[in-house]
Amino acid sequence: MTETATPQLSAAGVIDDPLAEARRVAARAGLSLMAEGDWPDQILLPPDLSLRFLRTAMMLPLGVDPVTGAERVAMTNPDDHIQRAALSRALGRPIAPVIASIPALVARIDGLVDRAPVLPTDPSLPSEADGADDSALDAPTVALLDRILSRAVEARATDIHFEPGAQQMAVRQRVDGMLRLVMTVPAATGRALVARLKILAGLNIAERRLAQDGQIRTVIAGQKTDIRCATLPMIEGEGATLRLLAGQAQLPMLNQLGLTADAEQAFRQALDHSNGLILVTGPTGCGKTTTLASATAALNVPTRKIISIEDPVEYQIPGISQVQVNAPIGLTFAAGLRAFMRADPDVLLVGEVRDRETAAITVQAALTGHLVLTTLHTNSAAGAVVRLTEMGIERYLLAATLRLSIGQRLVRQLCRHCRRPDPTVSLPFPPAILARAGGGAEVPPLWQAGGCNQCGGTGYFGRAAIFEVLTLGETLRKALLDGAGTAALHQAALAQGMVPLLADGLRQVLDGRTSIAEVVRVVQDD
Repeated sequence: MTETATPQLSAAGVIDDPLAEARRVAARAGLSLMAEGDWPDQILLPPDLSLRFLRTAMMLPLGVDPVTGAERVAMTNPDDHIQRAALSRALGRPIAPVIASIPALVARIDGLVDRAPVLPTDPSLPSEADGADDSALDAPTVALLDRILSRAVEARATDIHFEPGAQQMAVRQRVDGMLRLVMTVPAATGRALVARLKILAGLNIAERRLAQDGQIRTVIAGQKTDIRCATLPMIEGEGATLRLLAGQAQLPMLNQLGLTADAEQAFRQALDHSNGLILVTGPTGCGKTTTLASATAALNVPTRKIISIEDPVEYQIPGISQVQVNAPIGLTFAAGLRAFMRADPDVLLVGEVRDRETAAITVQAALTGHLVLTTLHTNSAAGAVVRLTEMGIERYLLAATLRLSIGQRLVRQLCRHCRRPDPTVSLPFPPAILARAGGGAEVPPLWQAGGCNQCGGTGYFGRAAIFEVLTLGETLRKALLDGAGTAALHQAALAQGMVPLLADGLRQVLDGRTSIAEVVRVVQDD
């Protein structure tokens, strides 16, 4: 008996269903598909069988078939005959392949790894007496870091945290915006891991009293990956945080971002102008860079000169002149913008407005015939407008240049394999909000998170954006010139027809893509 696969949409609007892919592989190869109940309660491996090999080959022995005498092996790619032959030789018997989905197989292999913790008494691992600098080059440290990075990429993590304690270092990773504990290692091993990271990032390995930043470019699971590394001196030792950058990841098109038809049309109309300012706002990690990169890619034609300055450059787009901020040598956002104005650009992308100088040059560029796209850290589309005035930008300049302000968040999507209906839940929101969300008198069945191997027990798999799009029409322009604050501008935008973040989130709730609890968690500050 096999599980039922339901196609799931990723944040980019592309079907992303590991179980459905496994089913296609099984059907093509004429093999059976592992269901949840088919996995043995306990998996015993020969002591000399490398877990690293199993992870690389994506194969896991399940035990000997008493009838045929062959080893049942769960795998994701039955066409990899080299790895199959190597595993058969290691086991000393023929193998009988069965197909498993990638998340289910990784969960089982990782479970075996976690049940075999690293002990400080192991002579092959760094001990308290070892220097972290020397241990950073040891094969066990290199292998452990490789394993942590591979697990993070497979789990779709965006960040990895190395957090030192008195006796152990905790390793956590952020998946779909939420942190998960991956493993704990002895303190000495943790120091060696951080030292290894500093070597890869080109940091000063001897300096443990100051915070440092660097960049790592490596290959993980056969793909080139850019990693931003930041170290921080803490009471119990030196910690590190890694940001896994998008790099060569597939950039969604503008119509795949998840905007409503009206909001997308307003965005495209703003992009059609030859000058003006477009703002995208929200907290760190809410997808602002992806939104701006998609918009910039839509503008990328041979007749336009597009220049960007970013920190860091997350999406590399052919045809666009992209500059990386380098503050130590004086290449800041403001310095880069001043240089750009002499390079005859049509469109400017500014990764973030952080200070008054950058804000002033950005608005000046929009006034002098350039289309400028940038981001701000505020809670709402209206808040971004007011934030610029607080930075010293005159209201009449904003009224003359601002075309559009977009507020956005990312909400986790319900796992389509384990979500379950919740007949008890209601929608305790005002009728006006429900109407903007597209809800009518009849409320469709609502769903809540479950938990399975596909989603790591969280009930959610992937994230999608919710938006509010504020277009600066004549009414809002007048309110801005009259000194309106954030609340007044927000109310004026609602009166003009803007769909707020909460309503856009409820639209996904009504569609069965996310839960009320998730939407409330994301927009509760608003």
